[in-house]
Amino acid sequence: MDRRLPLSAVTTTRPPPPQRTLSGSSALYFSKPQTRPTLPSRLSSVRSVSQPTAVIDLTADGRHGVGRSEAVHFGRHESVVISPEGVEVDGEELGEEDYAGPPAKRARITRDGFRAEGEDGRMDLARTVVAGEQLPSLPRSHVSSTRTIAGKRRRVGRDPGARRADGTQPPSLATRLPPPKHVADFSPWTGHHPEDVLNETVVKAGYCDKGPGANQAESNSGKPSIWPSLTAKNNTGLQMLSYLFTQVMDKRQALGKCTAPSTFKPPPRVTVTDTKREAWLKDLANPEIPLRKQSRTIPHGIRGKLLMDQCLNKDIPLQRAVWLAKCVGANELRAFKRKGVSGVAAATGESKWVHEWTLHVEQFLESVITSCPQQDWQLKMTYAIKLATALYAEKLLDANHYLDWVVSSFNEADMDRLPLWIVMVQVHWNDIVGFIRRGRRLAESILVKLHTFANSSHDLYRPLESRLQKLVAVLAVTSRGSLVIPATWKQYSYLLAPNASASDGVHQSTAEPLARRNQRLVGPASKTPASTRGALLQLYDRLDTAGMEFDLDRLTNHCLSLVPVLEELVPALLEWASSPYRHGLARIYMAARLISTLRKQAYDTDVVILNYLGRPVATSAKQDEHVYKVVVELVRLDAFNVGPYLQWLISSGAIGGPAEMQLTVGLLAALPTGQLPAHVANLRRTLLGRIEGAIAELDAAVPITEMFDSAIADQMLPNEGELPEIMSLPVKVTTAEHVRNYMRSTSKTADMDLTVFCITRNLLECTDDIAALAQLITSAIQTDNSLLLATVADTVILHCEALAALGQLEDITVAVIERYRVLRSQQPLDRTLIVSLDALVQMVPGHSAMVDYLTSDLKISEQQNTAAVCSPASDSLIGMHAASLDSDEDIDAVFASGNTMDDQLLQRVLMRVLHRADKADTTCTEPVSKLRIVGGYSFSLLLGNYCWAAIKGTEDGLNAASAIVALVASGCFYLGKIIEAAKADGGSYGAKLVMDLLLSPRVANSGLSILEKYNFFTSQRRCLWHHPELVTRVLLTACESADFDLTDPSVTDLLVMYTNTHRPIVKAVFEEARAQGTLPARARELSKAILRRGLHGTASGELSLQAIINLADPLSIYFAAGELWWTPRQQAVTTSGADAVAVNVLVEAIQKGNAVWPQLLGSAVDTPTKRALHSWAQEQLFSAVTRVPLDNHANVHAMIDRHLDVLDLTHHAVRGEDDTAVLFALNDKLRDLERQITSGVTATMTDRDGVSGRLRILLHVCTLHLRSPEIESEGNRQARANLLATLCSLLLHPHIQTQPGTAEYIFDLASVLGESLPESALACIARTINTRDPRIHAILGSISAPTDTWLALVSQAQNIGATTAQQRALAKHPSAHAHGQPSNTRAAGALGRRPRPSIRSRRLSAASAVSTAGVAAYQSSWESGDWG
Repeated sequence: MDRRLPLSAVTTTRPPPPQRTLSGSSALYFSKPQTRPTLPSRLSSVRSVSQPTAVIDLTADGRHGVGRSEAVHFGRHESVVISPEGVEVDGEELGEEDYAGPPAKRARITRDGFRAEGEDGRMDLARTVVAGEQLPSLPRSHVSSTRTIAGKRRRVGRDPGARRADGTQPPSLATRLPPPKHVADFSPWTGHHPEDVLNETVVKAGYCDKGPGANQAESNSGKPSIWPSLTAKNNTGLQMLSYLFTQVMDKRQALGKCTAPSTFKPPPRVTVTDTKREAWLKDLANPEIPLRKQSRTIPHGIRGKLLMDQCLNKDIPLQRAVWLAKCVGANELRAFKRKGVSGVAAATGESKWVHEWTLHVEQFLESVITSCPQQDWQLKMTYAIKLATALYAEKLLDANHYLDWVVSSFNEADMDRLPLWIVMVQVHWNDIVGFIRRGRRLAESILVKLHTFANSSHDLYRPLESRLQKLVAVLAVTSRGSLVIPATWKQYSYLLAPNASASDGVHQSTAEPLARRNQRLVGPASKTPASTRGALLQLYDRLDTAGMEFDLDRLTNHCLSLVPVLEELVPALLEWASSPYRHGLARIYMAARLISTLRKQAYDTDVVILNYLGRPVATSAKQDEHVYKVVVELVRLDAFNVGPYLQWLISSGAIGGPAEMQLTVGLLAALPTGQLPAHVANLRRTLLGRIEGAIAELDAAVPITEMFDSAIADQMLPNEGELPEIMSLPVKVTTAEHVRNYMRSTSKTADMDLTVFCITRNLLECTDDIAALAQLITSAIQTDNSLLLATVADTVILHCEALAALGQLEDITVAVIERYRVLRSQQPLDRTLIVSLDALVQMVPGHSAMVDYLTSDLKISEQQNTAAVCSPASDSLIGMHAASLDSDEDIDAVFASGNTMDDQLLQRVLMRVLHRADKADTTCTEPVSKLRIVGGYSFSLLLGNYCWAAIKGTEDGLNAASAIVALVASGCFYLGKIIEAAKADGGSYGAKLVMDLLLSPRVANSGLSILEKYNFFTSQRRCLWHHPELVTRVLLTACESADFDLTDPSVTDLLVMYTNTHRPIVKAVFEEARAQGTLPARARELSKAILRRGLHGTASGELSLQAIINLADPLSIYFAAGELWWTPRQQAVTTSGADAVAVNVLVEAIQKGNAVWPQLLGSAVDTPTKRALHSWAQEQLFSAVTRVPLDNHANVHAMIDRHLDVLDLTHHAVRGEDDTAVLFALNDKLRDLERQITSGVTATMTDRDGVSGRLRILLHVCTLHLRSPEIESEGNRQARANLLATLCSLLLHPHIQTQPGTAEYIFDLASVLGESLPESALACIARTINTRDPRIHAILGSISAPTDTWLALVSQAQNIGATTAQQRALAKHPSAHAHGQPSNTRAAGALGRRPRPSIRSRRLSAASAVSTAGVAAYQSSWESGDWG
């Protein structure tokens, strides 16, 4: 059926104007005007900016009817249209039976009533407009509500005719008045009304029904009288006008209250049968039965939890259930009066009953929650929560106990019931977080749950986690003080880290203040020597722990972040590289590369280095040599310009100058010439000629280079005695340059010989040129000789740290591994190469995957070697040769006779071989290797027994050291096993033997080959690297032996290395030995020997405390602290008052500003000394607070900061002790400071800064005493209460309001301090402080406000200049004080000046008077919402 209409039928009617929708009791309803055709308007095509264009509504499924407010929402009803198969355009409404087509489309209506036409004048069917119907409305609930009832009431009498007048007759709804008016505000125009008569009076003054009387003074507008007061400068007219309006509204509120006493009496309770009780309860649950009938009597026996169970089971409406609870409670409370009890006893009884009633409510809720799986549980839970909430809202419960129970139940809830308690917490959210103590408990409970979720991998609880995160986010915004949790901040601070999305967590804008506030309370008490390290100490610790994996650019940037000043950073690097309290060559190359990187970043490092060399500081020759090495390496890296240095030498006259200039001149002879231009080298040679003995010193390198050339030509290693043990740095540099030239000349050689490699390596190691050694290793890697590759791997192991500092360790390791892969496919497996390579990959990080690969190859190699040893010899030959093992031939005959041995013969052969280990002309490594192959597991047992006997000292005359060296060098025994045996034995003999094996280079006897010796040195290096704890324990045990040389450089070097790289391990071993009482007394010689390194060999004997502290600097602090720990105890043995001496020396160091004094207060100082220092620092701070005015000099502030740090670092020594006296003293200082603020002493800005500084000191001290002592006394509790009252008084002071940060600090301190006090003490303080400040309520708990304080002024009137009589009268009005108006006009101050009230005997009353006088004038954003 074609229902399309012709275009002529389209009517474009203009819709009625939108009508304003009114709500409330004053809503007026007008009859809808009739729609009539109008001419097209030019505004008919204008759309609203909020309406979409070209939008087609495909959501409608029927016709749209035009409602009462449709014009408000759609503008015109033709805008929403239907798009059927054929589009009809009509202005009339269609019935539902006329159309049931596809969904409606919304189209833009043009001025002509349709959207568009085609070229032929016909409408596009998809765009033609037809009338639609109204969108379907949501189904309405049948539950009655206030809004629905109000709507019904408003719709009563909507007859439009009731509001319309009929000619001159008034409407039926008009208000009737007595004659002669008859009707209010209805005067139809007749032309005879007085208002219609225009005369001079009506034109000028207007018309009024009742004119002003003759005695009325005001007959015109009041503006001329009021306006000058409102517009004049510096007046209070506007405030006074607001005050008058407030008084009028207050009076209206008072008159509108029901003042007559209530005549309601609770219905009596009667004893009835169970049947009648059930019937009465059912009637109570029926809303149709009036409550008046039920209120005649109440059945007896319905009380407590049973009452709420009955309400739940009978589904009694909430209002009636609350009514029943009130009636029962009133009857219960009347029982106390019937017994004749009054006064305190009655109040106590009533409180007890309320408490019991609250417990019943809590038990009722818990019982409903535990019935979770039962039927209709959700409905019951909803009713129970609503009932409990209604009882709480009606103040029928003990609010504090009930809220505490909600928080504790939330904390103890399991994950299944946690959603219910989240609902309970949200219901009482404002009341919970309104009290900071309770809000903090809630916050900690939420964080505990989140911490549990963070450690769980289950996705089931993700919605709960998200919900809890939102609660934390709400806390962070609305009650930030609840998240100030100093007790658990360290554990849960990561949960409050900034989050990119505020909906999922804490936003950065709130996370940063939270972290700052928590750290301000946690920082002082948790400060340690490790957390107070200076920049240089942090720099040196970072360099010491860089390890073998570090990024040079990142390390350089980190150093710059710690020490951003180049003039301080470069000298610090040179000091670290040359310090006698550091060991190894790696630091030389690391410092050189760091300085080279700084130079590449456009820093002028040359000038800083020259200034360092020219400083007038006496250093040892060893330190100077290390500095020269760094500069030599910089020259080789092209990071130091030699030309300006030579020019500086010439211009400064350093050559031949004073002794302090010789550090600069000494570098001249050590400069390498290989990288220098010819003219610079010639100038250097000329300058050296002016120095006596410089050329002769360089010529000392000629014999060494000639010996090297001869050894290379003869293919023979030089003897150990041929090379000088001590070579000067110029000789080393010259020799290394000669070797470098040789390596460059032979770099194109196809393969390197093993002997040449060993000769070159030996000489480079003597010259300490690891950079050249790295080049030698790189050129030798591409060899086909497996032994050469094995010794290359051993060389890398021995110098791994220096190679890592050069940045070549990883590349060399990868190259060796790749070369092994090639040789493995070309040659038989070599056990020596496999063992060396396995040790290398275990040393270098990042190659652990190769360990299994090499272990498999080692097993294959063992099998091949076992098969090679096999021979068809008979057992009779073994017995024939076993009788005599005195010569090497006899031993060789035994091995040639077969491949099996019994345990007895194996032991005889092994002992005979080990006896030969001490001889220089014999070797025992090869026989031991054969025994390992032949003996198998029995051989391993024999070696274990022998090592245990060697540790015990029962090795039957054998040289245990030489024998073990031979076993280790042959690869049959791991050196770490004997270290474990020595630790298990615990004897000094075995410990000394192990230390000799680990540290002495002389234990490698001459019977070993060069490769075997090097392999043993590699084993030493591996053990020292992998077993720092075992080695340290064995070292302490070896100290018990009188034969063990504690001053040996190798021993001190080892302890220096471990202290710098494995400090926690060394400290733990020493502390454990001290706690167990096994720390040897000779162990002190270790720290003393190390500390004497910095004395340049000029001092001997005992080191005094003063000398130790003078030696303490960022490089030697750990060794000085170790010696400092020994010195007071050593002196206490012979003298008394050792602690007093230590205190005096430490106080002197603190006052002088020693850079490492916080580290001296660590474990090196005993507890009595720390207590004495704590008392001294506290006295100094209290003395500084009492000084008026406080000196603003920078040195004074620096000294105060040091005293505060001493107080923080030593506070743990007095933690747990009774601090009552300190709290009383602190309270007195705060009161005195408040008096100074109030009395107007701080008039100038300087005085204010001084007061702020003194207040900061006292608040810092207060932070340290937030925790209660272990044994709390009544006096301590009273002292804490007084301190809390003083803090609250300070918080309300107007001077503090101008400093939001200080006010925030005081608020946090007071809130945390209040947690250590009982609620009764808080209530007592709250009664003393009469204030409405919400911050005080949050600290002390909710305080019931007066019932008449429903309205108050936002700001107070400030009396400026003279006051009128009216203003003075208003100021004296009693109600003015109720709203914070000052009774004394001078107390409010002028021009913002703070009031100056008199000091009363009761401190809190005075503080309250001060707070009510001027707090409102200094309101800040933090006070209004951010205080928590």
